[in-house]
Amino acid sequence: MLSKLVTIIGAGISGLKAAHVLQESGQFSPDDIIVLEAQDRVGGRIKTDRTSSKLGVPYDLGAAWFHDALTNSVLYDSIDNGTFDPRQDGYFDDKDIQVYALEHEGPLDASNWKLTRVVEDMEKFMEIYYMSSLDKKDMSLDAFAKVYMEKYRTFLTTQQLKYCSRLLRYFELWFGIPSYEISAKYAPMDHQGRNLYDKKGHGFVVDHLVSELKCNISKLHQVTKIQRNVKEGPRNHKVELSNGHIIDTDYVVVTVPLSILKLQDGPQAITWEPPLPKPMREAIDSISMGALGKVILEFDMIWWDKTQDRLEIVADEVSSHGLVPKSWEYPIYIINYARVFPGTASLVVLTQSPVTEYLEAHPQQAWPYMQPMLSKLNVSSFSVPDPINVIVTDWTKNPFSRGAYSAVKTGDSPDDIIIHLSGENDGVGLGLNSTIRFAGEHTIADGGGCIHGAYDSGKRAAEWIVEDSKR
Repeated sequence: MLSKLVTIIGAGISGLKAAHVLQESGQFSPDDIIVLEAQDRVGGRIKTDRTSSKLGVPYDLGAAWFHDALTNSVLYDSIDNGTFDPRQDGYFDDKDIQVYALEHEGPLDASNWKLTRVVEDMEKFMEIYYMSSLDKKDMSLDAFAKVYMEKYRTFLTTQQLKYCSRLLRYFELWFGIPSYEISAKYAPMDHQGRNLYDKKGHGFVVDHLVSELKCNISKLHQVTKIQRNVKEGPRNHKVELSNGHIIDTDYVVVTVPLSILKLQDGPQAITWEPPLPKPMREAIDSISMGALGKVILEFDMIWWDKTQDRLEIVADEVSSHGLVPKSWEYPIYIINYARVFPGTASLVVLTQSPVTEYLEAHPQQAWPYMQPMLSKLNVSSFSVPDPINVIVTDWTKNPFSRGAYSAVKTGDSPDDIIIHLSGENDGVGLGLNSTIRFAGEHTIADGGGCIHGAYDSGKRAAEWIVEDSKR
């Protein structure tokens, strides 16, 4: 039996940051801390692939942007420690997006048709609609688009009526779920600045943290049970591993993904003794898991407009939403690597559920699915060539992630889980003074769903432990 002062479950960015704060505090020695990781690698949903490209560029299969660039703690810590140079390593890919549709030849004239202004109006109407009364029933993004179109039809042009509801579905490529599931009540986002694309690959953040950690990071060590507030033994809690080993510990930081926290049984589930309080369990189940995925396509030539940062292909006007996704049923969002890395004939395509699940289960179908839509981008005199390389993510197939990050479906209540897991509220969760803390993108309001949110939550948990250890 092993004894540690602090046991951190999960070596994603929140767990690594928690360990780093504890180590740097001076209150804990490296021998006091252990980080347990179920997988054979660290980083969690940060995963930079530096080997699969045939064109010599890195790809982030998970997180890739520094969102909220005015306030992003990961970005500014990386600049301060000298591991990231925004001018050399970053790219603001926020030139107005070029949009394509099945029935239209070439890009839509979005600027002259003022499509973006109407989509912004739709988002503002969502805020006004729900702020006017907290009791208003939630509805899907699709349903809300119809409400807007009916209410303001007399203000809209033919083109705006035709395309703006379809353009609003860009939210699918933020949350990783389809528009008929997205909560209109919680869809509007309050961004704190621009989004900076990380050309270097987010893996550098993980590498830097790991290089500074002197504590034990134990990979392939899966936690299966947490016994809390045990009466026998020298420490507060017992953490049991799949190999039968038990760690006695005073503090636990739980950073597993929301999808794992939701599990009640199965080989990846964590058993709690005693069980988590019912309100806490209900809060965990009150928010959903999204499935944002990526399909990376490399070619031997650039056959699209290489001057564009981003490209969007909207879904067809009529979508059947069958069991097997079909081309044109769902929008896709494309990062133009010929712009990010000039001369690189590569497109990174973002997908949402159920497309992500389908393509990750059938990666050989990625190009047949994408080809009809991507052909709309062709500005060459040649027919669109087949890719020389296809890379498909596997987040929904990975038993320790089971998706990308938290998402809010119609009827979900994202505030509840933060109230219960943030450790900042008395009388909820495990209590304000519980020595079991939670971290991860699903446990924090500012930066929720993002790397900097997860990072800040790990810092929050560790700082509480540091202060508590002084008492």
